[in-house]
Amino acid sequence: MNREWHEKNKMPAGTTEKERIAWHLEHTAHCACRPFPEGLVAKMSAAEQRKLAHAAKLRETAAKR
Repeated sequence: MNREWHEKNKMPAGTTEKERIAWHLEHTAHCACRPFPEGLVAKMSAAEQRKLAHAAKLRETAAKR
């Protein structure tokens, strides 16, 4: 878990679906503590799903360093 990222990037209460998707995309790029919520994946646009795949790949690359 990337504790530093979590401390600096708390998800505020009352976020919209788009804000939650954006937060989780950033989270995926910086932390591997949990998977992206499947319920949100189903609601994402194709562009957002590509960003998710890219963020996951960046995280995997960083983990190998």
